[in-house]
Amino acid sequence: MTATNVTPLMAEAEAAPEIERPCFRVYDRSLTTKTGQKRRAGVYWHGQRQGKGDAPPVDYDQWICSPLHVEAITSNGDGHFGRLLRFRNTLGRWREWAMPMAMLRGNGEELRGELLNMGVEIDPDGFKQLNRYIQSQHPERQVTAATATGWHDGQLFIMPGENIGQGDAILQSEAANLDDFARAGNLDGWRQQIARYCAGNPLLTLGICTALAGPLLHPTRQQSGGINLWGKSGTGKSSILFAGCSVWGHAEQFKRSWNATGNGLEGIATQRNDTLLALDELTEADPAKAGDIVYALANGTGRARASRSGAARTTNRWRVSVLSNGEVTLSAKMAEAGKRTKAGQEVRLLEVSAARAFGCWDALHDQQDGGTLSKAIARAATSHYGHAGPEFVRRLLEGEGLEGLPEALALLRAEYQPRNGLEGRAADRFALLALAGELAIDFGLLPIAPDSARLAMLELFAGWQAERSADTSEDAAIKAQLLEFVTRHGEAHFSERGIPTDKVRDRAGWWEQRGEQRIWLFTPEGLRRAVPGFEQRTVLDVLDAAGWIVERDHKSGKRSKRIKVDGTPLWLYHLQPLEG
Repeated sequence: MTATNVTPLMAEAEAAPEIERPCFRVYDRSLTTKTGQKRRAGVYWHGQRQGKGDAPPVDYDQWICSPLHVEAITSNGDGHFGRLLRFRNTLGRWREWAMPMAMLRGNGEELRGELLNMGVEIDPDGFKQLNRYIQSQHPERQVTAATATGWHDGQLFIMPGENIGQGDAILQSEAANLDDFARAGNLDGWRQQIARYCAGNPLLTLGICTALAGPLLHPTRQQSGGINLWGKSGTGKSSILFAGCSVWGHAEQFKRSWNATGNGLEGIATQRNDTLLALDELTEADPAKAGDIVYALANGTGRARASRSGAARTTNRWRVSVLSNGEVTLSAKMAEAGKRTKAGQEVRLLEVSAARAFGCWDALHDQQDGGTLSKAIARAATSHYGHAGPEFVRRLLEGEGLEGLPEALALLRAEYQPRNGLEGRAADRFALLALAGELAIDFGLLPIAPDSARLAMLELFAGWQAERSADTSEDAAIKAQLLEFVTRHGEAHFSERGIPTDKVRDRAGWWEQRGEQRIWLFTPEGLRRAVPGFEQRTVLDVLDAAGWIVERDHKSGKRSKRIKVDGTPLWLYHLQPLEG
């Protein structure tokens, strides 16, 4: 059953056209019928009731909601369909929303909630007709539906309310109000009041480059991840986070808090796909879950979940560039729950110190001090925002497009000198940020000298590299835990081999004195207790590489050795932990 549209050009006093009942019709403006009846704008059901006895049917007109048109059928290619709705809100403004058909399930309460929230007026007694109206519409236009922002089919970048590039697609989501990608002010204002301060300020350059790096993840085939800017309160970390947010939207609305569930951040990451995920105050994160959240965000795939029927739901997927801040590092936050960071977590969220000459700043430009500069940037981020990110994407699609980006990244990456594989992954991240910055300079978005972003990222990588050992963080953590265990618990959980005693509780092994050296004979269970949180094979690989395993069974290839203790043969690990 097709709804007939009465166009906005119809004068208010003009009579309504003839109606072939029963039918739905949409009137964009109020009008007067031929019988003098006034009809408000909106969607109507023109029906008929059975007359009494032999009386003819009785016509009736039911107003359903304010003007709402079904413009197109949407589909994501995987069997998920929807409808593109165009409607007028209470303020008289027209909006569009690609609605999943699943929102019509049940009595359509979820659908009505979203429409009411966006300003559609709905008759409380006519909600069933709203469901019938939408499902009865089958427009000829068909549009590809995307379930996340970002790149679609390589040459189209989808954002709420805007597509950049070639292709007919639209963002389809059960959350209709994705207004975080809002705009205000103008691009020139953003350049003059925020971006120009990047000159001489590596950390501000870092923040904006992190925000711009999101659209580069897919064409350069890089994994999600980012930066945690940490340091004392009041240094300007929040202003740098605000500056990054302003690339895509309003600073306060675009940022999210670390004080959120993993499931909640999955949903936010999907809505931020191929852009920026800005997380404020790592200090507020749950220390027991912070490390898992970092892994999940970087891996880009949500947890598999089942629907009420038991069928697998569509898994959330995303690529995001992460910008975080806080007064502590990830390792310090996890330590609050007795956990240690693993190397994989540290290279997914790189720790960068906020300690510069004036808080986060090295150059004050025309500002009195670091605090004044911080406030100026924070104010500007709520006045001029939402322009730089979309413009960056538009410029990426011009000229040679995206094809040359991997090669450009490789050239920048060649300047870094990592000492191991983990540092190599960190170098990949800094090189990607450098590429984002240099492209933004070339596009005229960052009004600073060419090579400024490249040199800033090289400097920050060198500082990051200097703050960690040439040894991998995971290796260092394993050795530190073992050394701490024998230092703190050597007398309580060990005794000298060959001297029977019943005073040792929770025994982890024995020890032998060989000259000036003490050899610790760990049981397998004792070694697991000494180094929790790591697989036994990984622990043994690290200890073996460090030369801490001093005896082994060469015949079997085991890294333990079978010896007798009080007449009982046992397989024990012979370890000599060394400081330094």
